[in-house]
Amino acid sequence: MGKEQLYLLIGGGLVGVFILTQVIEHPKKIAWTLVKSAVMGCLFVFAVNWVGQYFHYHMPFNPFTALTAGLLGLPGVAALIATQLLLFHG
Repeated sequence: MGKEQLYLLIGGGLVGVFILTQVIEHPKKIAWTLVKSAVMGCLFVFAVNWVGQYFHYHMPFNPFTALTAGLLGLPGVAALIATQLLLFHG
């Protein structure tokens, strides 16, 4: 294992420990944030599909797309659209 890989492993471990401690300290706050993000993501995906029907475009509706759109906002929606177009329509 190289020096760079070791640094990445240690950094990833520290980030993982930080996330775990936040989940343990504030479970209701994190759950509420995820629920709000999922609802916003659902609305974003719904809006994309509503506008996309005029362009023959459909984004699949699943928990991954809803959370990605909700957590990342409009850049996340743009990334989902770009990824789908590059992978499946290009």
